[in-house]
This record gives sequence, C-alpha cells and structure tokens, in this order.
Amino acid sequence: MIPILAYRYVKKKQEASRLRMEGDTSAPRARAVFENVALKVSGVCARVAEGDEIYGHLQVVERPMGVFLEWIPIDDSPDTSGWVLADENDENSLLGTSPPSGIKTSPRNFARHRFSFDLNDLSSFKSVQPARAGVGDFFGQSSSDNVCPVFTFFMKDGSSHTPLYFRQSDGNEFLACMQNYLKLRRSRKEPNLVLVINEKADILAQSVHALDNNGDILSRFMGNPYATAMTGLGKITAFMQDQVIPALLDSDEVSMEEQIRAMRELHEKGEESNPLRVYRDGEQSDFEMVTQLELPPRPEIFREAPISKKVWDSFKNNHGSFDQRALHLVKMSVFRGGLEPEVRKEAWKYLLGYISWNESHDEHLQKRAQYEKEYYRMKGQWMSISEEQESRFLTFANRKSLVEKDVTRTDRHMKYFTGEGNANIARLHDVLMTYCMYNFDLGYVQGMSDFCAPVLFVMEDEVDAFWCFVRLMDIVHSNFAEDQLSIKQQCNQLHDLVMIVNPKLCNYLEAHQSDDMYFCFRWLLVWFKREFSFEDASKLWEVLWTNQPCANFLLLICVAILDRETEVIIENGFGLTEILKHVNDLSMHLKLDELLSAAEAIFHQLSASQDKLPKYVLDYLKLNQPANA
Repeated sequence: MIPILAYRYVKKKQEASRLRMEGDTSAPRARAVFENVALKVSGVCARVAEGDEIYGHLQVVERPMGVFLEWIPIDDSPDTSGWVLADENDENSLLGTSPPSGIKTSPRNFARHRFSFDLNDLSSFKSVQPARAGVGDFFGQSSSDNVCPVFTFFMKDGSSHTPLYFRQSDGNEFLACMQNYLKLRRSRKEPNLVLVINEKADILAQSVHALDNNGDILSRFMGNPYATAMTGLGKITAFMQDQVIPALLDSDEVSMEEQIRAMRELHEKGEESNPLRVYRDGEQSDFEMVTQLELPPRPEIFREAPISKKVWDSFKNNHGSFDQRALHLVKMSVFRGGLEPEVRKEAWKYLLGYISWNESHDEHLQKRAQYEKEYYRMKGQWMSISEEQESRFLTFANRKSLVEKDVTRTDRHMKYFTGEGNANIARLHDVLMTYCMYNFDLGYVQGMSDFCAPVLFVMEDEVDAFWCFVRLMDIVHSNFAEDQLSIKQQCNQLHDLVMIVNPKLCNYLEAHQSDDMYFCFRWLLVWFKREFSFEDASKLWEVLWTNQPCANFLLLICVAILDRETEVIIENGFGLTEILKHVNDLSMHLKLDELLSAAEAIFHQLSASQDKLPKYVLDYLKLNQPANA
C-alpha cells in the first residue's frame, strides 16, 4: 500500500499545477487547447469477450496536463493524425471510419469500451510477443492468439484495461514511444511483465517504509487479521447477510475494502470475548510447521471434448439407469470435458442427485409426480398469504422484498431473462419464494439467484428447476449461513494451500494484510458465477459436481488463478484495495479450460507429495481417503 501514498501525493501536486495553469475557471469562457498525437497505431483490436473483438487504434497524445494513452474503437475513432483541436472538456470530435476489409466486428455499443489514461497512472503492462507467447501466457489465451503481440495495462489503483491485440504491427514502435516518456524495466520474475519505474515515488516509499519499520505504524493500525482465526464469527449474523454479502458481490472496491475491514474488527472483538482457541480438526496444540515444500513438476494436462448425447446414452442400461461399475468413468468424463448443452437438462438431474444413478426412467416418473404435488403445495402456501397477513409477518415480507429486488437484475443480459413482463423472471421469482417455504430457517440471501437462474435456464421447467435447486443448495447452503463460518473456513483452507503451492505469494499477502483471502469471497460464495460467461459458469459447475479428482476442487481453481497472477500482484506492490480491483478486473478475462488444466496439474503435484503434506491439507482435499465413485 505504501507506493500508492507516493502516487497520490504526486497526483495531488499535478492537479494543483494544472489548476494554476488554467487560472480562474469560475467564469465561463471559451478556450482552445492544442494537443499533439505523438503516435497512432492502427489495427489494434480489443477482445471484450470470447470470440468478440472490436477494432480500433491506439494513440499516444501529448496534452498540457500530461501524456495520455488512448484506445479508440473503429466506429468511434477520428480519422486524424498529428495536431488536433480539442474542446473545453478535452474531448475530440469523433468521425466514423470503416473497419479493415474482411474484418468482422462486434455490433454492440463500441463507445463504452474506449479508454484513456494519463501515463503517470500506469503501473505496469504485459507485453506478450509472438516469439515468446505460449498457451496461457496472457490470461489463458489460446494458441490462435500467438500470431500477434498482446498488451494489457495495469494501473496504480489495481485496475486493468481490456487486452489489446496488435493485428497490424509488431508493437516495437509503440514500445519505443513509451520509453520516450517512461522509465521501463522488464520484470526479472515474469518476462512478459514490464514495470514503470517512478524514481521519486520509490524514494518516498522507502522513507515511509523506514518510518513504519521504526514506529510499527501500519501493523498497529491494521493488527494481524489472520491471528483472529474463526472464533469471532459467532458475532457476525445479520451484518453478514445484510451488508457484507451485498457489498462484496456488487459494490465498488473501496466499499468492499471497508466491509472487509469491518469483518476483521468483528473477528477481533469475538476473539477477545472468547479466549478458547479453535484448532484444525481438533489437533489441540500440535500444529504442523510447514516449510517450503519442493513439489514435483506440474504435469501438462489436456482437456477433452464435452460429452455428447450419444456418449451419455451409451453409459445407460436399457431401463434408463446407469451401471454402477461405470459411474467413476461417467463422472471423470464429465470432469475432463463437461457436457454439451443438449445433455445438461438430463445430466444435471443426476449430478445434483435429483435422480439416482440406479433409478430407472419409470421409477423417476413416479417420484416426479410426487415432487410436483409437493412443489405446488409449498408454492400455494406463500401465494395464499394476504397483504394483511404479510403486514404482521415481517420475516416473510423482508424475504419477499429481497427476492423481488434480486430477480429483476439477475442475468438480464441473457435473452432468456430479457424484457418487461418476462415469464421466466416470474418463474425464477416463484422458485426462490417456494424455497423460502421449503427451508424457512435459511430463507433467501442475496446470491442465491445466481445459482437458481442457470438451473432454471437449463431445466426449462419450474418443478424440475426447483428440486434441482434444492439439491444444489444442499451443497452450498452453508455459504449463506448468518455466521459465514463456511466461507471463513474456505478462506483459511485457501490460505494454507497457497502457502504450500506458492509460499512467495502467501508471504507477500501476509505482509500486506491480505492473507485472510477475503478478496476471493465472491469466487467462493457463488462459485465464480460473476467471473465467467453463462456458458462457462455452467460448465464449471458440472465439473465441480462430479467431486473429481478430489474434494474442494474449487479451492484449487482459486489457487491456480492466484498462482498465475503472482508476479503482477507483487511487482506492482498491490495492497488490499489494488488486489480487490485486480481480482475484479479478471472477470470475463479468465479462460476456463486452461484454469481447469492448471488446477488439475496442481492437484497432481499435491497428490504426489502426500507423504510431505500436513494432515489438515490432506483432509481439505480428502487425499487421505479412498476415492468415491
């Protein structure tokens, strides 16, 4: 966090200087400011989603208040070069141009993807060149991306911009231009990472660091969040459901950091009021000291094609049940490749336990008739509550209000849920309200709609969607408990796994008061629903439902992401706020198959080192137990 203090100091001085240059701005007056386009690179493509690219140009612009880097979409780009005239708000008049011949561009609103920033705000950037580019070098990019240079820019506040692909340039001219304004140094640890060196900020940061070492300023202010462990979680009840979960799901990073700090304070107070320590798995005081383990090399893992309807049906017996001896093969096939969309409607019912693997088709139809009666009985209960009754039933009224609020904003980008008066939104509402009657102790907590919407989309039936959602909530319901003990346990387990797989990163997080891993809260709460596309999230979930190749494979996916982002986090000196922003900016830029391969490779590393691992780590992944079919 220290370098950001120096950065803010420099920015404040720059802003004061700019205001002095402009003089009195209280009286409206016309002014013309000239700016110089020092470099313009055409054919620079931004990938805003998988298979969705927007072409434009990148330019370096000199202005009186600083030097700016801008990327302008092709339908929003001025056909100008050299000196251009800006208006009073320092905005250019924009002229439309046509895309290069043969280029397919996205039909969406291009203007919202445009970005511009002062080079003084730049902390580092990744430069993946074709000669060095490999699969997964850049947020898991595919091998087809290796034919051109790829750049992504990381800001001092921890945010990053859309990756840019130089389709018509080798990027050398751009790098040479950047060196005219910035002192650059390639990271010794990550060859694709180029650091921006700010000598003045480094000197100031070292001075503050020296003060901190002498006075222990920050450590007294922040305390040691990891030492509080889990004993204070009994204090966190409605605060977690009403404030923390909504903040960590939807708020900006600053609000998220405030909520994280509040959680830490509650944990510390709980620790003070409860002197009893909580030990892993009842091990009393015999903690295992973990030094840096030398893990074997990670194997290269290849994903397989998703299971087709033909392959799925081939596993069945004549009456519709599955051969128990083939169950492990079935689940491993789903784990290795996922399912084709046409298979999900049936396969998810088995993976979630709505249909038993040894149940025939006729047996399920008989059970389903009972399930349908039970569903509509519970649905009728809440629908029969009058407004007068509701006025005296505060718990019900609050849950109903929260459901109504959430369903209107859940996955509205999907055609299935788009439009006013959408019947599918009404079905989503009814399923969630009926679940409140099914499990009144838990009721509804924000985030449950993230799990329910894909299930309803796949099932296309309200009854089947409800019972599949019930089975899914049986798996994840503890994520939504008032005390959030499950999430805290998962964060602790994630910390321990990172300590073994990547002790360098773990030590860095501890030094920057981020080792409680709360910046992964959203990943764990809704199983990466907000980080992947609808299709990829569905594939991830069906992979996790197989419980292969180990328990808590979700944690290994978290480890794989953090392991991949290690150098970006450390080299940029990110603190909690910057890590939160960086983690959030990874959303929709993560490549699922490559992360699954990386997580599986980490599993094989750990599995091959069972004799060296602490018992509690073996317990997390159930490596010390026979594999279940």
